[in-house]
Amino acid sequence: MKKLITICALFMTLAVAAQTAQEKQVLNNIAALNKAVFTDLDKRDSATLDRLLSEKVTYGHSSGLIENKQQMIRHAVSSPTTYGDFRMENATVFFEGNTAVSRHELKAKTFENGKEGVLHLGVLQTWMKIGKLWRLVARQAVKLP
Repeated sequence: MKKLITICALFMTLAVAAQTAQEKQVLNNIAALNKAVFTDLDKRDSATLDRLLSEKVTYGHSSGLIENKQQMIRHAVSSPTTYGDFRMENATVFFEGNTAVSRHELKAKTFENGKEGVLHLGVLQTWMKIGKLWRLVARQAVKLP
């Protein structure tokens, strides 16, 4: 009986560690995606976006614009908007099989055509483990007050 309890405890520890590792992978991908999109225009990274996005991604903006992978990458690397004081807050992730669902808030200052603005978004993302990589399959943002 002691062996069974020890084995069960070991498996539970491994399961928690694996879940933590998965969560870390997804959160790192979210941060990499945000960095590739919301950095200085000359540092935006289409190669990172190509690696992180599923071929069938549906990428929804807070304006209602929905883009596929090619449209999203083109828009992200060519948008004249620049960002400052970028922050990701209140991130949560849960898993169901090979799918991860995350929510977080994005806050930043925006600069476009000499005008400064404020960005405050609620973001819902769905990530799927494809092979060994977590890839974004869906994203929708909404404006928050």
